Amino acid sequence: MLVVVFGAARVSAEGRGDLLGKRIRVQTTGATQVVGLVVDSDADSLSIQSDPDGSVSRVARGEVRRLEVSRGFRRHTIQGLVGGVVAWGAVVGLYAAFDTLDESGVGEPLFIGGVVAAGGLVGSLIKTERWEPVPGAVVSLRVLPRRRGVQAEVVLAF
Repeated sequence: MLVVVFGAARVSAEGRGDLLGKRIRVQTTGATQVVGLVVDSDADSLSIQSDPDGSVSRVARGEVRRLEVSRGFRRHTIQGLVGGVVAWGAVVGLYAAFDTLDESGVGEPLFIGGVVAAGGLVGSLIKTERWEPVPGAVVSLRVLPRRRGVQAEVVLAF
């Protein structure tokens, strides 16, 4: 049992690394989620500043069910371009269904380029954050004081 506990502590220490100053997302065993910047970290807990105003949440490491580190934001330009092409196809399809297309073909390239460019612009304005999971301990042990003694809890993660 001691070998498992000390092995889990070693894996947990190596997997968590130094999180100070990084943006993280934590899910706890109480089904709450905290997203913010790590302002303080010790062996027992993490202090996370969730908003720039200074609100700091303290999360016990034993309560952490999932921990992810932000790897920045990414834009969706390609998806926007594809959306622009789909929108162009829908408009042309509707136009062709109700009326014939312009026989001269002069305005069509400008229309196609405008709709596709608008889709690309919208896609580049939409940003989402990329999250990378931090590997945790496979086995963890927690001891909690109770009214009449203590409670030991062993958690196995698969």
